[in-house]
Amino acid sequence: MKCIDKKELIQFIKGKLDPEQLLAVDEHLAGCPECKAQLRELPGFNSAKRDFGTAVMDIADCPDYGVLSAYVDGALPLDERAGVESHANLCEMCCRDIDRIRELRSHATMRQNVIVRPGMSKHHERHGIRIWKRTLAGVTGAAVLAVIAFGITNMHAVSKAPVSVAVNPTAVEHSMPGATTTAPSTKPQPATVGVQPTPELTPNPVTPKPSMVAENPNTVKPTAKTMLSDGSYKVIQQNGKLAMANANGQPVRTALEARVAAAIDEKLRTGKIKLDKPVQMAMASIATRGGGDFSPLPTAPKLVGPKGKVLMSNRPGLVWKSVDLAESYRVRVYDSAGRVVVDEVTQAASFTPSQPLQRGQVYTWRVGVRFSESDSWAESTPAKFRVISDEDSRLIAKVKNSLPGSHLALGVAYESAGLTDEAQQEYRALRRANRHSDLAKKLLYGAAGISQ
Repeated sequence: MKCIDKKELIQFIKGKLDPEQLLAVDEHLAGCPECKAQLRELPGFNSAKRDFGTAVMDIADCPDYGVLSAYVDGALPLDERAGVESHANLCEMCCRDIDRIRELRSHATMRQNVIVRPGMSKHHERHGIRIWKRTLAGVTGAAVLAVIAFGITNMHAVSKAPVSVAVNPTAVEHSMPGATTTAPSTKPQPATVGVQPTPELTPNPVTPKPSMVAENPNTVKPTAKTMLSDGSYKVIQQNGKLAMANANGQPVRTALEARVAAAIDEKLRTGKIKLDKPVQMAMASIATRGGGDFSPLPTAPKLVGPKGKVLMSNRPGLVWKSVDLAESYRVRVYDSAGRVVVDEVTQAASFTPSQPLQRGQVYTWRVGVRFSESDSWAESTPAKFRVISDEDSRLIAKVKNSLPGSHLALGVAYESAGLTDEAQQEYRALRRANRHSDLAKKLLYGAAGISQ
């Protein structure tokens, strides 16, 4: 694509190009430093950063690692540095990346001041001392094990002996053959009395149970903490990470497509979802003003909706305020190329197309009014809406079937398709079920169009 002239760049900043042109200009700017520099010099460029233009320019996207690294090193120009700072103030992920880069830089600086040579940690003159220490540690460990074994043996013997008897090993050893001994009484006998040990008093070795050997009391099993209740599902926190799971704690990622699973992870982590570029382009297109310099007559109808919305139905209901003494209304719908796809006359203050509109398209609509058949039509200002694509429609239907009753999963599916009203409704229901949860509040206020 050849370089873009100044007039088209101005239209690009103001968001007055159609979606195809916007995408083409955006892709050209990403690879053309000359046009990007010319764009920055245009009047109103800085104020346009907060308007429509930033939704389709590289400035609105998260900077890559190289840009953030150059920012930390102080190698960016002043205008680009200010742009990164403004973005990082609103983007939690980029803010954390900047802090991490600074931490790595600090560690790298410290490594420059510490020199480690091979062999520095080896002290050969103390080799004998190390051997002595190891030997002493081994002997000490063996002694401890012997004491423990002796204690276990004595406990076993005492538990089986009905009477406590004093035994003198010397007397047993020197007793004459055939000598008789006095029967033991309930009182302990003096130490001089020789008593032959009975089989009941002979210590028996104790074999440890397998469970005692395998069990490690110091091992701590990670536990999952429930953060949100979501119908028959829940959000758990384990090892510092949030995840959606069934009531029994099993993850539900296998029941979802990769796109929705990734969007749920992103929503739980940041509270908001970064939309795919086609959806971003469509939402940016319907947010632009389509009226230009057109000033409607005072008698023209005022549109109620949809205005700047993404819609689920491909047969949307168009509504406007009724006009006193109106004889009839004329409804016209245009596609993104300006072609008329609907042209109908009605006496009501609402209209639903008889034929479904094409999905994935942005449409413009307006309503005219007249007070007699001889009058001309007084046209309203135009408004735009978008019908979601077939892919998004199938994805939402699959989420409803795979995870029935989950406000989180359905809200994420709606939000990723640009259906902000439907997504907000699901997040509100989730918060009503978790009134004291900061996470539920974060998910709701992270959705588009919600302010705290």
